[in-house]
Amino acid sequence: MVRPALAARRAVEILNFFAAHPGDAFSLSELHTALGINLASALSVLQALEDAGYLVRHPRRKTYEPGPALVALGDAALRSNRAVDLARDEMRELAGEFDTEVIASVAVGEEIVILAVEGSPQLASADVRVGQRLRMVPPLGQVFLAWSTADEIEAWLDRLDERVRAIARVHLPATLASVRERGYSITLESPTRTRIGSTLERMAEHPREAALLRDRLAELAAALGGEDYELIAVDSDTVYDISTLVAPVFDAAGRVAVALTLNGLKAVTGRQVTRDGERLGAVARRVTKRSGGRLPE
Repeated sequence: MVRPALAARRAVEILNFFAAHPGDAFSLSELHTALGINLASALSVLQALEDAGYLVRHPRRKTYEPGPALVALGDAALRSNRAVDLARDEMRELAGEFDTEVIASVAVGEEIVILAVEGSPQLASADVRVGQRLRMVPPLGQVFLAWSTADEIEAWLDRLDERVRAIARVHLPATLASVRERGYSITLESPTRTRIGSTLERMAEHPREAALLRDRLAELAAALGGEDYELIAVDSDTVYDISTLVAPVFDAAGRVAVALTLNGLKAVTGRQVTRDGERLGAVARRVTKRSGGRLPE
């Protein structure tokens, strides 16, 4: 595998940092402190990004913020990923309807990347931000894998250590089948989910700790595999704290392109859970159709 050039990697780190802090501006020293990039290297990369119009520097405050060239880049990206663009209005409507947070995310390599967020979560475990990345360790990412091949699912399981992988192999076939049958995932709130939320929040505020925090997130995600994570049998009258409802938007090849998530529903009955999941699933199917995608066979 070809290793990325150091300057390219630092440019990506800087742009990802700005993506995770929309509306904010940062000085050279603040970026140096947050990202752990030495001052000379950071300045060189910032100057290159400024020259290309991807960042602009305030003449008096000497801070950097996203530049106009990123607007063009974002527009091109949205045109190539119509599902995300089409989902935004639906997300705003859902966030208001359910008084919670609605998220659009994608799978990039071994990570889940947050692309868009609307509304505010009801639960502490549900604090995420645009641009955040979470390693897709089982059982995280079930919606992205539920329609995948056996080899792809096995590669996903291989991200766990041997002991946890053996436990996951017992539970995951039933949970993935449940996601396929319903057309959406239902996950329960738990102390582990709350710790994942607080870790994500710290990662956004302290990107210099990102490597350590990603390892911590992977450990927490693996711990979910030993809990009642996916709600398989829904009792209509039981009251649940739901961590997430997640429905897939499919691309033209019938593969999961985007996941739409209702993030955090507090004290809802099983009857409400099913109703809300079906509502989210209907939105995801509508976005699939409008973006030229198709449901898998």
